[in-house]
Amino acid sequence: MKHLKKIIVITILILFASSMIIYSEIVINSVKFSLDLCINNLFPSMMSFLILSGILENYGFVEIIGYLLKPIMTNVFHLNSNCAYIIILSMLTGSPSNSKYIKQLLELKKITIEDANKILLFSHFVNPIFIIGTVGTIFLGNKKLGFIILISHYISNIIIGIFLRNKNKPKSTNVINPFEIQPNGFITTLSKTIKDTIDTLFLVFGTITSCLILSAIINKYFHFNPIFNGILEITSGLKYTSMTNFNIITKLLISSFFISFGGISIHLQVISILENKKIRYLPYFEARLLQGLISIIISYLLFIIL
Repeated sequence: MKHLKKIIVITILILFASSMIIYSEIVINSVKFSLDLCINNLFPSMMSFLILSGILENYGFVEIIGYLLKPIMTNVFHLNSNCAYIIILSMLTGSPSNSKYIKQLLELKKITIEDANKILLFSHFVNPIFIIGTVGTIFLGNKKLGFIILISHYISNIIIGIFLRNKNKPKSTNVINPFEIQPNGFITTLSKTIKDTIDTLFLVFGTITSCLILSAIINKYFHFNPIFNGILEITSGLKYTSMTNFNIITKLLISSFFISFGGISIHLQVISILENKKIRYLPYFEARLLQGLISIIISYLLFIIL
């Protein structure tokens, strides 16, 4: 059985490699699109905030946010108050940055593995500038629709956090006085943070590029609709959805689902960053499906009301 699996995998890879040679122009265009997407949209916001987060953590920002938002994190979400740091920064930078923050606090032992698995379920955010500017204004041609998607995206995350929270409140949040923390040297922290950030950005670029190439080649053979593209990689799915003949509310609802589901590309990035951290993927996948469905409902209601 093991040999059969290996043969199947090798055969698929050979066919895929052959397709890349035959349709080399498609591969080149996919890489160019991925590079353009990363350089002009993802990297500017992700890089700055990832570097900033590393520096802030060194100076006790995790504990400050944890102290200020302790009532919400412990009473509403039943989590260690340090998880507030992950929520706040993830809302600004989006996924897969949330997995980077989770890994950071896990390694520093500021959250437990149970906290990590729970906070991962509802810290899936997409950059607000991307939602309002790119999706709303450019793809859907209406900035208002971007705000509707953004609001439904945030509310659905909160609902997921409450619905899937732990049964019991944490006994101790282990919040340390931030003024008692002795930070490492600024240059040392900055240097390490930059190296870690570059590794993360290359991982993001490689994953997005691989998914775009795979999507383009499969579409060449089977001519799948935008839904397939969005499930695999959200940006291409959002782009192709905006180019269809669907009515505006259908485009809105599909786009809202793509944003909250995240796409397999983001899923792979998250799992890769949290590799060897005992993170369970299935609950994360189920939470994304549930969030996508909730986002559709909220977006529809907001579209009617507004």
